[in-house]
Amino acid sequence: MPSSIRCRIAVRSAAIAALAVAAGALAETITISGRFPAQNREASYLRRLAIDRFRGRDGEQLANAIGGALSGAENGSGRHFTLLGDSGAGAQGVLSGSATSDWEEHRVQLARRQCVERAAPEPGKSEGKCIKYADAPVQCTQRTTSLTASLRIVRAADGAIVYTATKPRSETVSWCPGESPPRAAEATIAGMIDGIAGEVRGDIAPHGDTYRIRFREDRDGFSKEVGARFKDTVKLSQRDVGAACAAWQAIDQEQPGQLSTIFNLGLCAEQRGDYPGALALYQRAGSMKRGDDINAAVGRARALIAGAEDEARFRRR
Repeated sequence: MPSSIRCRIAVRSAAIAALAVAAGALAETITISGRFPAQNREASYLRRLAIDRFRGRDGEQLANAIGGALSGAENGSGRHFTLLGDSGAGAQGVLSGSATSDWEEHRVQLARRQCVERAAPEPGKSEGKCIKYADAPVQCTQRTTSLTASLRIVRAADGAIVYTATKPRSETVSWCPGESPPRAAEATIAGMIDGIAGEVRGDIAPHGDTYRIRFREDRDGFSKEVGARFKDTVKLSQRDVGAACAAWQAIDQEQPGQLSTIFNLGLCAEQRGDYPGALALYQRAGSMKRGDDINAAVGRARALIAGAEDEARFRRR
């Protein structure tokens, strides 16, 4: 599997894990911070980047948005990119592209809940209280807004295209009489452009992340006495992660080869920055049992190893 895909999977897995933790706030978790590589690592190595003129109706707006997004990109040592003008003098790479938007509105018939029967009006009122509702056809307006952006980065040293992407966007909204109309098409397009700019930053720039992962709590295979200690250690992890990691290490020596212990020791290694050690533990856990949390951990550890390699490279420059 290409490294860019593995990194993308790892980042998504970390986000999914964080959502799972949010859903169960009482679960025993560990908080980890790490740096992940760009999804396109080759493009991220071009630190002096020129932004060429973009073609199309919305090209200039997209170029400006991407410039703003990339100017905020950082690695562990500071600002990641030095952005240059479209002349590209001294640039290691040149980013170019195009962006064109369009929208159209037309009439559509939609079903809306309406009053179909009313009671007799009260004295002094022209209309009685509704006593029956039903869906009825209504003439409404529908608008479809679309934006297509194409981008590429050419490496100055050899003319190789190291990054290429097509990013289409589309949104369809409808509104009927009496309903508030949605935001203007121009505002919708501006939001799409900002979204693409942020996506490009994720494609070609490294980033740091802090996430929470749930410890494994199942005690299958443990003796009764060791299982009780393991359960206590899971609870201890919420007060003192370091002490819990030491306790799991002792449990692994006393009753080695237990899946939950191995996985949790992998999380301990990941938190202290020992990514090769974490990967070895996760792979060992994966050889014992298939599981989404284990697969995610393997991918995340590989991405963190790549991220550490890239950070070392950035520091040398």
